[in-house]
Amino acid sequence: MSSPNSGQTTMTPQPAFPASHDSSHPHASSHPHETRAGDEASARRERIIEAAFAIGQRGGLAAISARGVARDAEVSVGYLYKFFPSKSDIMVAAAQRYFERSLSRELCRVAAGESYVEYCRRLWEQVQSSFEEFHHEWLRNREDLPKQDLAAAHDAMTSVLTHAGAQLEAVIEQDNHIDWTSLPEGTTASSIAQFTMRAMMDSLKRGEGDAALLLALLEKGLYSPTEAH
Repeated sequence: MSSPNSGQTTMTPQPAFPASHDSSHPHASSHPHETRAGDEASARRERIIEAAFAIGQRGGLAAISARGVARDAEVSVGYLYKFFPSKSDIMVAAAQRYFERSLSRELCRVAAGESYVEYCRRLWEQVQSSFEEFHHEWLRNREDLPKQDLAAAHDAMTSVLTHAGAQLEAVIEQDNHIDWTSLPEGTTASSIAQFTMRAMMDSLKRGEGDAALLLALLEKGLYSPTEAH
């Protein structure tokens, strides 16, 4: 049976989402000129994402255009396309920034003694709220979006939970009430986290309003009857 450390673990919140940086740029160089150039490019890319996010907040995804984002970010359209080859890429970056801000607080906050099921229940409530707001505000003019742009927006929505894996694993590992002896051989914190994320994303795709079945399965499967939460 694979089990986390049996001792009490001090919770160290993991980044809920990867840092917003351009993976196409090399790591910081020892050459001062290259380092400055990389820093400036990263700063401009961040301005582009923030500009796209601000436009999306005001007018929804349909309001985002390469020209408008470039203008607000104070870069040329050609420079913008160096980072984001298509408008769909810009929309995805803006949508991801929305979810970073709407979900990171809940993902990174773990109350002392909070069980994994309690954490998942709270996370699901915030996910539902964030997705409903996204549909209502950011996709309010969805009929004006080309099919490929709408598909990209939905991909950003349904894939956002994949970035929470490390945090879910950390919560599992600090939950000393999980009965690892009752779980199948080879069960790990990672496999439980992956199962949870897949189930949540499936519920979102189906438009289900709650995760009662998932939470009940976790409750019954992870804890002995005397440790149920």
